[in-house]
Amino acid sequence: MTRRWRDAVLPTIGLVAAAVAVSWTITFSVPVVVPTASDTADVAFGWPLPWYHQDLSRFAYADHPVEVTVVGDRTDPVPTSVDWLAFSGNVALTALVLWPIALVLIRGLARLVLRARENDAPTGET
Repeated sequence: MTRRWRDAVLPTIGLVAAAVAVSWTITFSVPVVVPTASDTADVAFGWPLPWYHQDLSRFAYADHPVEVTVVGDRTDPVPTSVDWLAFSGNVALTALVLWPIALVLIRGLARLVLRARENDAPTGET
């Protein structure tokens, strides 16, 4: 693997991994508002593109609208469908947002490291 190719691929892999983690975390931690009882039959999670759909109609919510999060019951799972194309779109959009942020942070960190090296360099005084 040439150095030039490696210098492009490794940061891209890191960026995609971070985007997957952020998209996954948003989907499983941000609640969704369900306005009516009939809407519980297909609750869509994921932002900005809904990609994780669950049928939560078996739960009798007393009041609507209601905030719900992803149900992860392993003993009695709810019907779930996943739209991997929409998830890929979320990952791409998240990566587009993370890329300039990571670039600014990396450049700032590089400047701090260079300044620290310059301050630690011997001045030639005896």
